[in-house]
Amino acid sequence: MKSTRDQMRDLLAARGEATAGDIARELGLNQANIRRHLEVMRAEGLVDVSIQRGAIGRPSYAYRLTERAEELNGHYPRLVNRMVRQLAALPDGGQAVLAQVFDGVAEDIAGTHRSQVNGVSLAERVEQTSEALKDEGIVDHWVRTDDGFSLMNTTCPYRKAAEASDAPCHADHRTVELLVGVPVEQVSRMVDGHHVCEYVIREAQVRAAETAPEKAS
Repeated sequence: MKSTRDQMRDLLAARGEATAGDIARELGLNQANIRRHLEVMRAEGLVDVSIQRGAIGRPSYAYRLTERAEELNGHYPRLVNRMVRQLAALPDGGQAVLAQVFDGVAEDIAGTHRSQVNGVSLAERVEQTSEALKDEGIVDHWVRTDDGFSLMNTTCPYRKAAEASDAPCHADHRTVELLVGVPVEQVSRMVDGHHVCEYVIREAQVRAAETAPEKAS
């Protein structure tokens, strides 16, 4: 049997938005209890709230699922996995189409978060990139290493899709690189059997890349 929270999420997904009273009536539960669940879901970033003002009486509060909550719905990953597999199986250029699509995805994600990554130092940008990409499911933590930085992800949101094509992994790699603004090497992928997806930035390589134009001139 589904939990109250799951039932609320299903109802909001079906209706688009609803008040606490609407949800309570539909589920046959206490309105105060529903409000408590909604406040927890709002704190977790799963619902947004807007004020509905009528001609008379007090305003009511309408709740709707956030984009993050919708993406947590199990149907989304399955749909993406199936689409990737179908595209990858297309003859004469299916993989090329996927690569183009996911390159666009990387540009879109990086563009969405670029204002959040404005540090002057590389360490600042690595930290900001890691924080910005947590909700995207691309990076969930980072560490300082002897020769640079390592950004890691411990959950794969589209493992089945990555089994069909390298394009999703390439898009994540490209997104990290676009945000930190320096060369990034992917050294492990969960789809290959590793425990984490890991992106490494080696400071020696960064310095070499920065001084290369000066040597050429």
